[in-house]
Amino acid sequence: MQEQSSKKVVGATIIGFALVALAYTVGNFGERKNAVQPASVRATSPVERVSIEVTDNDNNGIEDWRDQFVTTAPVVLDKASSTYVRPETLTGKMSIDFMENIIRSRGYGEFGRSDEEVISDTVNYLVRETADKLYGKSDITIMEEWDDQDIVNYANTVAATLYRHNIPNMDSELTILNDIVKNKEENRVVELKSLMNAYRNYRDDTLKIPVPKFLAKEHLDLINTYHAVFKDIEAMSIALEDPVVSLLRLKRYEDDATGLGYALKNMYLALEPHAGLFTTEDPAVLFVIFSPDYQL
Repeated sequence: MQEQSSKKVVGATIIGFALVALAYTVGNFGERKNAVQPASVRATSPVERVSIEVTDNDNNGIEDWRDQFVTTAPVVLDKASSTYVRPETLTGKMSIDFMENIIRSRGYGEFGRSDEEVISDTVNYLVRETADKLYGKSDITIMEEWDDQDIVNYANTVAATLYRHNIPNMDSELTILNDIVKNKEENRVVELKSLMNAYRNYRDDTLKIPVPKFLAKEHLDLINTYHAVFKDIEAMSIALEDPVVSLLRLKRYEDDATGLGYALKNMYLALEPHAGLFTTEDPAVLFVIFSPDYQL
């Protein structure tokens, strides 16, 4: 997926909402508000101030009244008594880092980074943290030489993997996610995890299948789209614990699901010239439904 697309997703969802919430507080950080004073206050004469005598009886260079605040002994924090635990979710980490960077940049005044730079850094951080592994030729077994039976065995094994891990009569992942987030049906997370595991199994089992060299590209496209959808559903399953990850993946899901459809269609088109090798009893007949000409 393109990095620019991910940046738009983050900017339009997470950072956009964060800036709305922080605009007033951060925008006026360190500044005094010019509140209108009541007439009675404005008309009152200021109280005469009397300076306090400053003494340094021990001649240590520090005023006596400040001695009690100064110590040379190290301050040791008792970790055992601390209940704070730094968040481990991407949502928690991003929120803390974003606020720290905004406040730090304002603290440096005109020498600090601009809000746009802080936002850009946050977006880049999120993109890096949610980047997918891309499987390549080194991850699969390529058959440099093959015969017709190898083609049949390969196609049937790939199709059988889909049959084996398919979960029939299951709602779509988006329907389940909607019920979890909007209808508070947290028990449906189990269903999302079942779908997530199905795609993980598609990916892992397909990685183990030796592939004739002329099908290597289609094979890798299938594996990488399996992996992308797996990561999307994995993110959906933790929507309540780590919503930033889910938001980042939700827009990608549409592209990833479309990519999986294209990968299956391209697998059919690559196998079509060898259609004569298959019978109606072969699992590979499954790929026919991904034909551009297929109609229900």
